[in-house]
Amino acid sequence: MSQADIDQLASWRTLGARNSQQVVALAPKVLAAGGLGDAEWSVREQLAIAALDLGQVSLANAEIRALETRFPRSPRVDILLGLKLEARGELLRAGEVYKLLLQKDETNVSALQRFVALAPTREETITRLLKYLDTFYADPQGWSLLAELYADAGAYAQSLTALGHLMVLQTWDSMAVERTAETAYTMGDYQLALKYYLRAVEMETPPTGKPDGHRSRAWWGVKMSSRRLLESKAKKIGTAVPDNSITSRAQLEKLEALATERILAIGGTGMEVRRAVLGG
Repeated sequence: MSQADIDQLASWRTLGARNSQQVVALAPKVLAAGGLGDAEWSVREQLAIAALDLGQVSLANAEIRALETRFPRSPRVDILLGLKLEARGELLRAGEVYKLLLQKDETNVSALQRFVALAPTREETITRLLKYLDTFYADPQGWSLLAELYADAGAYAQSLTALGHLMVLQTWDSMAVERTAETAYTMGDYQLALKYYLRAVEMETPPTGKPDGHRSRAWWGVKMSSRRLLESKAKKIGTAVPDNSITSRAQLEKLEALATERILAIGGTGMEVRRAVLGG
């Protein structure tokens, strides 16, 4: 064992990275060497979760028993017991564990998250998730999941609202902006989709201004949204974009041409197919 091994495990805990296979390989060696002090219990908890991820219930049991002995009636240990029940397929019993924890403390984040995860239907998952986000608004993963659930149900307006909260929490996340654009495109609001695709392009364009090889997705969105709007005979398709911000036909033509230029400039394989698609 080395200090680097201890630091690596600690780094994964701080980042919230599971890396279960690596943890199961590394943590037993660190524990066997001893000398961890109070950090021993964090490592044992980390190892128990990793073992459950990999279906190694016997290994998880050993760590959970050690934690139970050291911390009797601890809510964190109870969470591990619930996770063990989940790993064994005893979902109803696991749900009861989380319900009991929430009766004692309705702000137990881990219990709430697991309770949401065990919802039997998509509708119930949405209901539980909304309740969770009422208390823990600043959870971007929660809003991302809610947006996905709404989109899967065809509730695109609600999905857009959830994505709006996600963008507020993670202003740097261009992928959230692209998801918002794609959701608007799917529901037929091409003007709104175009605005978000252009915002994503702006966020993803490096200081050099040169196209980035793996960042063509937003430009494809600009191309397709512009084309849809140009093909429409209606002056204004139903959109949430204000009248004074509607993209003019001249602007759409320039944007479509620019998107084509940028996509082709990226290069790579499949250029002939790409040209055929871009040519319409």
